Amino acid sequence: MAAAHRMPLTPFVDVLPLPERLLARDHNGRLTMRIRTGSHSFHRDLPRSRVWGYDGTLPGPTIEAERGHPVRVEWRNELDGGLPVIVTMAGDEVDADGVPVQCSPGLSGGTPDPHAAALTGHSVVHLHGGLTPAVYDGWTENLFAPGQLAVFDYPMDQRATLLWYHDHVMGVTRFDVYAGLAGLWIIRDQRERDLGLPEGPPYEVPLLLQDRNFGLDEGGRLTGQLVHKTDPGVMEAFAPFTVVNGKVWPFLDVQPATYRFRVLNGSNARTFRLVLLRDGVPEFDRITQIGTDSGLLREPVALPPDGLVLASAERADLLVDFSDLQPGTELTLYNTAGAPFDGAPFPAADAADAADLDALLPYPQVMRFRVVPGPVAHRPVPRELATDFALPKPEELDAAPRRAIALVEREFEDVPNMLTMRELAVVDDEDETTGPLITLTDGDHTTRYRAVAAHFEDTATFFPMLGQYEIWQLINLTDDTHPIHIHLDPFQVLARRPIGWEIPDDGIGDLDLSARITLGRDPDDELDHVIDANERGLKDTVRVNPHEIVEIAVRFHAYSGRYMYHCHILEHEDRDMMRPFVTMPPELMPFMA
Repeated sequence: MAAAHRMPLTPFVDVLPLPERLLARDHNGRLTMRIRTGSHSFHRDLPRSRVWGYDGTLPGPTIEAERGHPVRVEWRNELDGGLPVIVTMAGDEVDADGVPVQCSPGLSGGTPDPHAAALTGHSVVHLHGGLTPAVYDGWTENLFAPGQLAVFDYPMDQRATLLWYHDHVMGVTRFDVYAGLAGLWIIRDQRERDLGLPEGPPYEVPLLLQDRNFGLDEGGRLTGQLVHKTDPGVMEAFAPFTVVNGKVWPFLDVQPATYRFRVLNGSNARTFRLVLLRDGVPEFDRITQIGTDSGLLREPVALPPDGLVLASAERADLLVDFSDLQPGTELTLYNTAGAPFDGAPFPAADAADAADLDALLPYPQVMRFRVVPGPVAHRPVPRELATDFALPKPEELDAAPRRAIALVEREFEDVPNMLTMRELAVVDDEDETTGPLITLTDGDHTTRYRAVAAHFEDTATFFPMLGQYEIWQLINLTDDTHPIHIHLDPFQVLARRPIGWEIPDDGIGDLDLSARITLGRDPDDELDHVIDANERGLKDTVRVNPHEIVEIAVRFHAYSGRYMYHCHILEHEDRDMMRPFVTMPPELMPFMA
């Protein structure tokens, strides 16, 4: 482990900003959102940064809607000028001092990418987690240019939860979101209100976690210019500065009360494993998780012993009780997840010492909470939160179609690696067995597959029927954890199953794949492969760790049409780790050629 170097910005000097609240009911369910260039202050000691933002702000306004009350948004693209981010790939992975270049500000000798500099701000908006008709889902190729607008109708016919809206332009999502195009969206309903949970300020606080990097001037001073930097060995941008609601390492004054934090990992690629410390000791007992991606859990749960893990796009609904603390008490939130994240554990008690340059985590600090005088307001945690979902019954899954997807990284020498999701079809005994095959062995039984699709533009092979459960197997044949997001309906995690795998040297082609997969723990695998208690709710994004198959049960019921599923590491998504699927009403299936 390599120790961190000096912090170039002073932590905990900026107040945590709270995004503007935009209540749909106050506008009769009709909103206009201007997508425009803005100026933003990431830190007290940084010059202002040019950004792209919804309403020109970072984050965009938090839209709040009522369940069952549709919302129409007119998204107006008013972006001007080029991309406000310098995009570069450094020439080496480490600098002259042996420090990984992604741990440092500036270009590290890289040349600005002229193609990125020429981007002029095409946009398309995806409401992540929304039950949305396909025409309004933000299909990645349905762009609208500066000066154009798009009108999207959101039915809001879904349970209360925290969603988020962000840009989804084909091939450059990583740059547009990094430039600032992200905002939160909260759905409310009466069932949740009956629980008496905090709603609105001051006791309900959204926390959008991201990471950012900045340029340097000739004197080595930070300029505030956003920099998206990769290197020859790491295709993802893991920026060194943690940003919460648009501020680097902010602080929040809290009263001795119970607070509700709506937490979203909105970073391009970085995973957060959050640990709250007071005087160097973890404070897990004062935190209760009540919800996940798609709303309330059935009952409250404690956080995992190593901390709350949130990969890109995952959300958590937390109650944190400060009511027993005296004014002047300080608690600090740390991140202990290295990058690229592979699920490796880290003791929560050591969170303050989690800095590790080799793991691209130079500064583990996230934010600080300071207790100030105020009325003591302790809220009891409800014992039962939700009764509107349960795991599918075995008989519902017995006849469920099963789909297998292999997560694969194809290496190149002169360009960044390509990540793909290979959709697999079962090869029957009587079928031709020559050519590249994937075998999955479970004890004495072996299933043979062949890859039938790999790239986004390949023919769609997934046609789920509305109302029918399906089991999707996500098979990770890489060394990193991938957060896989499925558009439209939420799903439930059924299993995490350890695997060993072998891929021959020439086993990964443009479409073809050869691999031998064996169910059971690999000798070098140290992960637990368990479903955490906070994953037993309704999810729209699931982490798939190395040496693991994740099985999920999904049932599409709301809308027919063409949607997407993809890795939510945006650098992976933009390098082809995304595939379409088409939901269909059963009566149309006999007519599908």
